[in-house]
Amino acid sequence: MYRRKLISFALISLGMVIAAAVSVLWSSRLTQNHILQMNIADTLLSEHLQLSSTSYRLFKQLTDEILLGKSANQAQVRNKRAAISESLGKIRLLEEQQRQALGAEYTRGTVEDTDDLEELIDKVITDFEAIAASGAHSDDTEQMRFVLEERIDIAFREAINSAVERQAGVVQAMNNRIDTTHTAIFWLSLLLATIAILLTVIGCTSLIRAVTQPVKSLTQGAERIAKGELDHRVQRGFDTEFDEIAKAFNFMADQLKEQYSAKEQARQQLEFKVSQRTAELTAANQALEKSAHTRRNFLADVSHELRTPLTIIRGEAQVTLRKTDRDVEEYRDALQCILEQSISLGRLVEDMLFIARADANNLRIERQRVDLAELLEEGCRDVHKLALSQHIDVQLQADLPDMLLVADAERLRQLLLILLENALRYSPSNTTVLVCAKPDADKVHISVQDQGFGIDEQELPYIFERFYRGSGRAVQGMGLGLAVAKAIVTAHGGQITASSIVGKGTTMSVWLPRDPLCVS
Repeated sequence: MYRRKLISFALISLGMVIAAAVSVLWSSRLTQNHILQMNIADTLLSEHLQLSSTSYRLFKQLTDEILLGKSANQAQVRNKRAAISESLGKIRLLEEQQRQALGAEYTRGTVEDTDDLEELIDKVITDFEAIAASGAHSDDTEQMRFVLEERIDIAFREAINSAVERQAGVVQAMNNRIDTTHTAIFWLSLLLATIAILLTVIGCTSLIRAVTQPVKSLTQGAERIAKGELDHRVQRGFDTEFDEIAKAFNFMADQLKEQYSAKEQARQQLEFKVSQRTAELTAANQALEKSAHTRRNFLADVSHELRTPLTIIRGEAQVTLRKTDRDVEEYRDALQCILEQSISLGRLVEDMLFIARADANNLRIERQRVDLAELLEEGCRDVHKLALSQHIDVQLQADLPDMLLVADAERLRQLLLILLENALRYSPSNTTVLVCAKPDADKVHISVQDQGFGIDEQELPYIFERFYRGSGRAVQGMGLGLAVAKAIVTAHGGQITASSIVGKGTTMSVWLPRDPLCVS
């Protein structure tokens, strides 16, 4: 579109230049023609004056010959007559040219009056020759007077004056035509100049505006985008060329926005990953510190727990070996004590090995069909004596008719004993430990609920960690029981959680998956 405007403006300018050039050429041609006609008119005036002068001199010589009888001037008379003929020929030629150039209206009578003038000169010469041939008579005098007065003074003078006035009229007409032409050229030039100025102003204003507006818009767009306003877009609606530039600019802005968004998103993701990694490293560092602290405590506790039974075993053996007069019952009591301490040591070592295998994902599960209801009843019977000794009632509420699981029976029994022993250990006398079991969709829900001292809410997230021992009262054991229980549940693909209210008791909940073949 802008290219079309430039081409149109160039064509209009070229047209104005051509019009001006044509006007100049036309005026130059008219001026040249007028000058030529003025020269012809001036030449005709000069020729008429020359003709008048030559004719009068000829007439004077002819008069002198008649009056004085000087016939020796015949050569000069012939020369003047030849000059008059030459002047008349030039006048006719110039008048023909003038008529062809100006037309019959401006040159009316010029050619015809020249013929009359020539005829008049011939009559005058003929009259002089007739008078000269007749001799001196009174009639000749009268004839002479008639020629001089009527022919020369009146007719010839008027003919010459008419020719001069006629050429003066032609000159005046030419001057009028020149003035008219000059006036027309002036107004035409003024009109062309006015039109050229108006078109130049309008064209330049339009072209400048067509360039200034898109350039200003692009400049403002570049400045705003440089300030970070990536949503800014350059307006459209300019000429096609500038619209293409605006389109490319907006496309560039879109690309910059996408790149900036991608960069910002990558930066945020990187910051999130860095913060996440930092949090993970912080948590890992805290976990390592806690693990190191726990392991130190564990080593101290293990040393203490191992030293106590070993000390008892060594003391019983030493005391028994020192006395030589012991009876069989004393030996039996000593060996029974050594056996119980050995079993306690074995259980401790077994729990440690079990946790180590679970950490190494090397825990062996012997899966078989297990009757869960029967397993729960056996577990409750196993702790019955311990519960009686503490005056605690263990109750089983299980709605599991013919409930079969594919699991490791020994590990499940161990899990149940850990949960029951913990419940009994931290429950006061004259309370109840409630064991519940019920199917839940494709899982089995088992819970052990006591009415003991409870666990502080801040310690609940850590009770399943290895070697963790709470800070509450009556804390006993090595802190391995719940860690072993969680390892057993995890090995079976289940889940174990704890909920507790301080002063009201704790509930341990276990969800074990049911094998599809065993779902009724």
